[in-house]
Amino acid sequence: MKIHFYGTGASEGVPALFCECEHCKKIRNTGGKNYRTRTSAQIDDEILIDFSMDSYAQVLFRGMDLSKINHLLITHSHEDHFNPTELMRIKPPMAFYNRKRMLNIYGNSTVIYKLRESEKLYDVRKADVKDYITDYEISPFQKFSMGEYQVTALPANHDKREACFIYVLEHGDKTMLYGHDTAMFCEETWDALAQFRFNCVVLDCTMVEERGVLTGHMGFPENVEIRERMVKEEMADEDTVFIATHFAHTFNPLPARIEPIFEKQGFLAAYDGMEVNF
Repeated sequence: MKIHFYGTGASEGVPALFCECEHCKKIRNTGGKNYRTRTSAQIDDEILIDFSMDSYAQVLFRGMDLSKINHLLITHSHEDHFNPTELMRIKPPMAFYNRKRMLNIYGNSTVIYKLRESEKLYDVRKADVKDYITDYEISPFQKFSMGEYQVTALPANHDKREACFIYVLEHGDKTMLYGHDTAMFCEETWDALAQFRFNCVVLDCTMVEERGVLTGHMGFPENVEIRERMVKEEMADEDTVFIATHFAHTFNPLPARIEPIFEKQGFLAAYDGMEVNF
């Protein structure tokens, strides 16, 4: 399997839109790899996880090819992970193509509600979005097929107002965990994870080296604890690829600074454009 990170920043992006902190000033001056758009990742060739307000920029500047995406998997409805307005541009007169297949969208009840409200607002008589998009409402602990992939939706510890998910994806003999936005997993989630053996684990690291500052998120100390528990309980081993992502500007997530720190604990620090095969 392969994962390509199009965006690795938290909700405000890195640098943050209006921020004048020392970190954002430095990032604006240095640019390049230090920039982080809102979080999104592609699995292999046809699966995209999350679709934010930065998706168009990721098409222009990061090589995202939406014509290849058949399945869109949404972790939760927050706008930095789900921007349904842009999805309405899939139909004429805003798009013309020879696409014969549907774009399948999977998410919780709030995601599906927001998608359908967008359909009402952007109703264009020339085409019905339902001719281009099929939506599937999923529930906690549900296992479902997505093409040749098996996906299990597990509860994230993020926003109590909706059923936020982390996802286990299985394909052939490979298994990965895509695990953000979330704080430390609840025991029900740990129990469900125990049935898997992971080749790759992607974790929320919003607070970088801090912990306990933001609710519904993790920092690197929790990431290390998760890795240690997974290895101890044989959900992972020394060959498992562990990746931290979803960084907030507040905690100085410059790659040159954090990469050596994370590497010492067996982690890769994701950056926009990073691709990992496992």
